[in-house]
Amino acid sequence: MKPRAGSKALIREINEALVLDVVRAHGPVARAAITTRTGLSAATVTGIAARLLSAGMLTETDIVRGTGGRPARLLELGSSAVLAAGVRLSSSEVYVTLVNLRGDVVSSHREDLSSTDPATCADAVARAVRTATGRTRSTSLIGVGVAVSGVVDHANGVVRHSGAMGWEDVPFRARLAALLDCPVSLDSYVNCVASGLLLFDGGLAGRDLLVFSVGMSLGASVVVQGRIHRGFEGAAGGFAHSHITGAIAGSDAGRPCHCGAVDCLETWSSYWGIQRERERRGTADRPLPDADGDPLTGTDGELFTEAAERLGSAMANAAKLLGPERVFVAFAGEMGHAVLASGTEREFLRQYARGNTPVPAFEQTRADETALARGAAYTILARVFTTDILEEHADETGPKPASR
Repeated sequence: MKPRAGSKALIREINEALVLDVVRAHGPVARAAITTRTGLSAATVTGIAARLLSAGMLTETDIVRGTGGRPARLLELGSSAVLAAGVRLSSSEVYVTLVNLRGDVVSSHREDLSSTDPATCADAVARAVRTATGRTRSTSLIGVGVAVSGVVDHANGVVRHSGAMGWEDVPFRARLAALLDCPVSLDSYVNCVASGLLLFDGGLAGRDLLVFSVGMSLGASVVVQGRIHRGFEGAAGGFAHSHITGAIAGSDAGRPCHCGAVDCLETWSSYWGIQRERERRGTADRPLPDADGDPLTGTDGELFTEAAERLGSAMANAAKLLGPERVFVAFAGEMGHAVLASGTEREFLRQYARGNTPVPAFEQTRADETALARGAAYTILARVFTTDILEEHADETGPKPASR
């Protein structure tokens, strides 16, 4: 078969990604160790390392002395050559962080939103990214990742449904890409949380995981062998609009959901759903205590207890179906109350009490605005370290590792 044009460049990109990924996962690391882990020749690794050092993608650090021969200089990721922007988009604001190749946050910026109109949001995101980038010395912005609450078709850059934003089938990536001179990636809140876990937690490489986000809305990310499974048009992880108990969709009883159904899990266990129920009960004028403040009591305590029971049961049902090794639950700040966190875990474990399947490890974390924005940036950074270059979208929305 005749090689396609540019095949040598493609091989170089793949090899560079292999080297960078080893340094990301194991650095600081010697060239000899990279040779062993990648299977590339010593000469190839030496040549690649030289190019990446020249581009600032790698730096040399401590000297390691062996039993003989020349001392070996270790390689680690550079901290100033490139930046990736991550955006947490909500109904009220745009929050941007810039991260370097090591995943460290180097700059951030916040802008209020006047409306959730897609054009207004795209303008605000582009403006916020430019402002944050202008505060740094780097001009090498390799891409912008955007996290949006809802069902997101990552491959096509379309928000299929977002109750928080009031969006249906919005091609937001294309709209934003028209305003920015760099690649754009679009994903859900929960997939951005998962991206952060996968990229910089080496212990999760190749693992089967379930990641849940609990905040204004609910989300789930299915990770199979260290890769996010997205499903058809981004539909995998359809957690918010599942039903545990309650009224049948379309009936007049129960809690109406923004999707048009009734008694979705979203209406019981998301911040949006709890606030709607507080409005129905006439208690919404009383502010909820901070997650780290006074405990929840009375009606609010009952609402969060109900939310926890349904959450834990739904998470256990999903876990029994998919059999993950670990389950992560990321609570947004407004949902980090102890009664919800402890109640969810208790109900999750109760659902396994009489089963014959292994119980996955259950871990909890916070998903604040910085974590979500950083995770969105990691969706861009991940492409620098991947060898799946042939899977890049046809519109070239992802950065190519060797284009330096």
